[in-house]
Amino acid sequence: MEPVGHERRPVPPPGRAELTVEAPPRLPPQVAVGPLARLLPVMVLVAAGGMVAVYLASGGPATRSPIHLFFPAMMLTSALGTLVYGARGAHHAGQLDADRQRYLRYLDTVDDEALAAARAQRAALFRCHPDPAALWTVAATPHMWERRPGDPAFGVLRVGLGDRLLTPALCPPPPNPDEADPVTVAAVRDLVRRRAVVPGAPTTVALPTGVLAVDGDDPRALVRAMVCELAVFHGPDLVAIAAVVDRETAADWDWLKWLPHHQDPRRSDAAGPLRRSYPDVGAALADAGPARTVVVVDAPALADSTDWSAFEHTGVTAIVVGAAPGTHRVRAGPDVGLSRAQALGCARRLARHADTAAHRAHGWPGLIGIDELSSPCLWNSNAPRRIQPVPIGTGADGTPVRLDINEAALDGMGPHGLCVGATGSGKSEFLRTLALGMVALHPPTALNLVLIDFKGGATFLGFEKVHHVAAVITNLADEAHLVERMNDALTGELHRRQELLRAAGPFANIGEYEAARARGATLPPLPVLFVMVDEFSELLSQHPDFAALFVAIGRLGRSLGIHLLLASQRLDEGRLRGLESHLSYRICLKTFSPAESRSVIGVPDAYDLPASPGAAYLRTADGALLRFQTATVSEPVPAGVAAPSAPVRFTAAPVGRAGGAETCRSVLETVLDGLAGRGPAAHPVWLAPLSGSPTLDMLPTAENGLRVPIGVVDKPFEQRRDPLVVDLSGAAGNVAVVGAPRSGKSTTLCTLLLALAECNDPAELGFYCLDFGGGALSALRGLPHVGAVATRSDPELCRRTVAVVESLLRTRERQRSGRPDGSDPFGAVFLVIDGWATLRQEFDLLETAVTAIAAQGLSYGIHVVLAASRWAELRPALKDQIATRIELRLGDPAESEMDRRRAARLADRPAGRGITAAGHELA
Repeated sequence: MEPVGHERRPVPPPGRAELTVEAPPRLPPQVAVGPLARLLPVMVLVAAGGMVAVYLASGGPATRSPIHLFFPAMMLTSALGTLVYGARGAHHAGQLDADRQRYLRYLDTVDDEALAAARAQRAALFRCHPDPAALWTVAATPHMWERRPGDPAFGVLRVGLGDRLLTPALCPPPPNPDEADPVTVAAVRDLVRRRAVVPGAPTTVALPTGVLAVDGDDPRALVRAMVCELAVFHGPDLVAIAAVVDRETAADWDWLKWLPHHQDPRRSDAAGPLRRSYPDVGAALADAGPARTVVVVDAPALADSTDWSAFEHTGVTAIVVGAAPGTHRVRAGPDVGLSRAQALGCARRLARHADTAAHRAHGWPGLIGIDELSSPCLWNSNAPRRIQPVPIGTGADGTPVRLDINEAALDGMGPHGLCVGATGSGKSEFLRTLALGMVALHPPTALNLVLIDFKGGATFLGFEKVHHVAAVITNLADEAHLVERMNDALTGELHRRQELLRAAGPFANIGEYEAARARGATLPPLPVLFVMVDEFSELLSQHPDFAALFVAIGRLGRSLGIHLLLASQRLDEGRLRGLESHLSYRICLKTFSPAESRSVIGVPDAYDLPASPGAAYLRTADGALLRFQTATVSEPVPAGVAAPSAPVRFTAAPVGRAGGAETCRSVLETVLDGLAGRGPAAHPVWLAPLSGSPTLDMLPTAENGLRVPIGVVDKPFEQRRDPLVVDLSGAAGNVAVVGAPRSGKSTTLCTLLLALAECNDPAELGFYCLDFGGGALSALRGLPHVGAVATRSDPELCRRTVAVVESLLRTRERQRSGRPDGSDPFGAVFLVIDGWATLRQEFDLLETAVTAIAAQGLSYGIHVVLAASRWAELRPALKDQIATRIELRLGDPAESEMDRRRAARLADRPAGRGITAAGHELA
């Protein structure tokens, strides 16, 4: 049956988070006057009147004193004050009553709002987590597969009915028992108690990373309901549903085969995509893909032998029917699940739908706009900007999120950035997605990549086949010399671009260079170089000096067209000192701690991201924070399944012969194969270390008779390898080859002699050899250029060989000619000694003669070539006459006369490796 396409609808954002209750009215500053206090002024007035009457009745005016009126006046004043005070208290009591009535009316309004919010929340919960029996009705509606990572309801499933906290939550005012009105405080408490929860609402559980055990009255029914809700609201590109069952429970879960989430597009059999049904937990974990994987485990026989902790480490969720160790547990109540028939009906309803929106919104091909993966080229040489924004995922509303590494002046996010994500967060997949988008949207003449993986993983595996890639550098953690080599290569690229801009213009930056090319200047393309470094924190922890290179790229990269993206599982802010100001955009996937999230994007939100890979935040240079889900390129390309010749029965078990995962190609592999070999190859920034010694036929032809190539010189800073050329035609005509035993000294001598013999006739050149080594020179006896090869077993021949050369020197001295004349039958003559220490020990009298030949012979066409184990074996009188010095691996690098630090790196190199005076490695 042909699957029906389905468009996803995004989940609406949640409402406000809380409902705040205002503070109740405060008590008045004074308490109201009581009845006794009200009667006291009247009693005082009566007493004062009586005293006045007694005063008037007590004799004549002569006997009455005015002082007697003081006491009645004082009593009258007190009475008036008491009346005024009582009237003031009555006023405060009236004000409190008015405030209380007004606040209680306000609480009635809050109660109405809370009741409306509770009804709305209950309706929203039932809409988001409907009755399990009604889940089948969601299929083919806009709500199907609407949940995405980052949605509040992603991975949240209904497990029953019960009380839910009100959202928005009622927030009572802070308590103030000394000043608040107790009547209104009691009313607030009653309101919060009545409206704090929503009764009879769906209760839910968020799927954990690890084990969720379900037991109770009918755990299988509840798990069936949970799985159906998971399948109805989450697309098969985001969630994969697997099953581990045994023979007794297989029939209970046979209905899973109809779910698109249960079908593995990486494998197929005669019935279609292979079903994700496994005999044990280990097989299910080993087969987990990039999607969030949920494994239903209903195999009681495996409970004791299963390592449940493995789920914690892999990011996979196990829903175990029955008891299982772990901290997450759900108890099934009565009538909360689905029967087998109901689950089957729901799964059959979903079986006919395909997540076409997922491939367009989340799938990389649709996101970037590629219709045919075998022809993935979207290069546009007429684009308004040289570097196009690259889609990296989708936002919460389903719109594409693009990364623009142009500088801010071109409305970009900046040339340099940072990416941090914990293990399992999808960091490596994001880097692959970004790199693939770069090469799909830009030709090699506009953009090149340098891909560096410090740990040597498979992050950038396969990218070396496209012509955009100037270098893929991996496995640096255990090879310190490779780190320094990478430093040389990137520093050399900075220098190369500076020199190119200076020589071509001079131009101040790459923008001026490209503008000149656009005006018709005959200048070669200078692509933008995007350097992506994975696990840079570990790189800096082991090699702190490397930070200086990153700082240099951050400072100069914008003008030179070199962009930098540093990625790591963890972030040590101290190691970014001097570089942080250059990192304009930040990408943060799930982190190990809130502090790490805060150090990357300024807020702890990345720590709370879901455990499913790809959930991330993007913070731009202006501080804007965007939540998005990264696209994936490691997912398989759906492969067609040949129609069977006869009807087959669709079962959970494989039908016929199942195809292996190795036969299914990923989007990444398909696109890289489609782009392989297209466009001009990038300038090689990185040259792999010397892997073997070249043969003579691999070297260029000699320029003249005594100037011959004998090897190669590795120059990572200059990003090239040059021939190792020895020029014996002048003052550098004497040669010393120094190296430890088994370092390749004898082979080097043979190489030199063969190179000279190849471009000179025997009449022009002759060799006289003393072979005190392993017999390598004896193998050259057949050359017509060889006059003699003497070994230590024939001392007399050794002395005669030196004597012949010494006699020739004297003859030429007498002739007073720098060139041999016609009476001299010899051309250039080479006295070759393999094993100088042996000559000094066993033929000490010959040392003086050889030293004299070396000092005087070059003027007469006579050369000395010798091999020694240490420089100290050569006396100064002889050493000063030798200008051509070849240093191979030494027994003690401290004795190096070239570069002691670099000589120490040759300890594990094969024979034939050495260093030049400039510190370059040679072979």
